[in-house]
Amino acid sequence: MPDAYITATSAVLPGPPISNDEIEAVLGQLGDQPSRLRSRILRNNGIRTRHYAVDRETGRPTHTSAQLAAEAVRAACEGRGVALADVGLLACATSIPEQVVPGHASMVHGELGTHPCEIASLQGVCCAGVTALKYAAMAVQTGGTSLAVASAVERTSSVLRRAAFTAELNARTAAEEENPFIGFDQEFLRFMLSDGASAAVIQDRPREGAVSLRIEWIELVSYANELPTCMYLGGEPTPSGGLAGYRDGDSLDRALRAGTLNLHQDVKLLAAHMVETCARSLEVVRRKRDLRAESVDWLLPHYSSDFFRAKTHDALEAVGFPIPYEKWCSNLTERGNTGCASPLIMLHDFLASGRLRAGQNVLLLVPESGRFSCAWVLLKAV
Repeated sequence: MPDAYITATSAVLPGPPISNDEIEAVLGQLGDQPSRLRSRILRNNGIRTRHYAVDRETGRPTHTSAQLAAEAVRAACEGRGVALADVGLLACATSIPEQVVPGHASMVHGELGTHPCEIASLQGVCCAGVTALKYAAMAVQTGGTSLAVASAVERTSSVLRRAAFTAELNARTAAEEENPFIGFDQEFLRFMLSDGASAAVIQDRPREGAVSLRIEWIELVSYANELPTCMYLGGEPTPSGGLAGYRDGDSLDRALRAGTLNLHQDVKLLAAHMVETCARSLEVVRRKRDLRAESVDWLLPHYSSDFFRAKTHDALEAVGFPIPYEKWCSNLTERGNTGCASPLIMLHDFLASGRLRAGQNVLLLVPESGRFSCAWVLLKAV
């Protein structure tokens, strides 16, 4: 099978960097007082700045997800010096598209306004961007096209702004509850997630005069067959570990008042299974790909919070796959957690750092807490 190469990447971070002290000024404060949990959450996640596609003066969105993704696709193509009209496939990923129908890739393609081409919409959580990358790589490897672009975008500010919580907060206040605040599972995400887009150009040959990344393999392992839902929007947990979708409820109004259309995370499940499934999936990948720690020159780990950094390091070491911290590269503190866009944004920043040398191997580690999955990607600089 022919090889596939990443020949250019891009990262689009909307607006200026937002410091920890500015978050509620941009997203809006929930209630009369600043969050009681903000300092605790930020201390654990280690993020110092992030970006939001939100106008600070008006509180209104500055971009749609499709617009951000289209910017990233254009930037990647310009960085490679290729025309949009030469792209044979657009594989576009996001966790929370603006609309249910049509697919996210259709909206990105519409924003680009270029020629007719194949498109693919990939929806999930953190692994969705890697899935888009795999789809694009397979299209090139199987001869479907000689030039594909994979993009990933998150605009979680759309569900983190105060407006998204109005119905739930009003319902709680009307009921005169003792604790008229949103749950920790929602506030936890408000101070962790942010916006960004990324893209990668995939071709059937390396770029002349510059380092390209040959895609050695991409593996994704899901544990949804045995573990319950951890991160969700648009449903309510069921005893079986699944979700009862909002469309099967009594009314959309009830779903809004109950916070069903807000983003949730079961932090107890997250702590119990996130690192553990990383280690388990590594065992699967090692057997299949004969992956050895000593062959890894750089590890680019996507972790949602600095809380998981040492835990991930120790878990890899415990299963006989030690990667010393000097080989780790992460941009979480400056870029924030941009979900499925994070891996390619991280790869873009790493390539821009100038540290990569021809012949070196780069390993991407991308866990996902939706219902627990993990992606591993091995790239060789050529």
